[in-house]
Amino acid sequence: MKSCLFIIDIQNGFITQNTIHILPRVKFLLEQNIFEYVIFTRFINTPNSPYVKYLNWHEFISPIEQKIVGEIEPFAQIIVDKTIYTACNQETLDLLNQMKIQKVFICGIDTDSCVLKTAIDFFEKNINPYVLEYYSASTGGDKLHQAAILVLSQMIGINNIVTEPLDRNNINKYLM
Repeated sequence: MKSCLFIIDIQNGFITQNTIHILPRVKFLLEQNIFEYVIFTRFINTPNSPYVKYLNWHEFISPIEQKIVGEIEPFAQIIVDKTIYTACNQETLDLLNQMKIQKVFICGIDTDSCVLKTAIDFFEKNINPYVLEYYSASTGGDKLHQAAILVLSQMIGINNIVTEPLDRNNINKYLM
């Protein structure tokens, strides 16, 4: 069964004191070249989005905020743009289908919104999601991150929350 690493929204505008700690972790994970496929997502806000309309949130309209963080950008060979929380859209599903991927390892920013929504949507599409807690964070801080992990452990299963750092030796137990 094929798998991939799915990196959610590690973009300039999402790097804060609450999220910066995952950059070296994600970069190290990428440098290990464990996954056959790596897919990045990039959130793009628009002036008529629900974020602007209902939340009065005008961030990520600027290309500078939207840019994938420079430290990991060289690894971004496949990028899926999105304008909503989930990355589980038709483009992504078609891509995963073409690659014959049935397991997705998800990490990134924000655990409490885009990571959570994407993981649940993959689960409901019968694609096995593993959320990589060690490689994820929330701009709202650790309380929101931990709350999301708790909700995800109920919704997609506690066994689909990976709390440990991954390497070539321990990833095999998730690939069986």
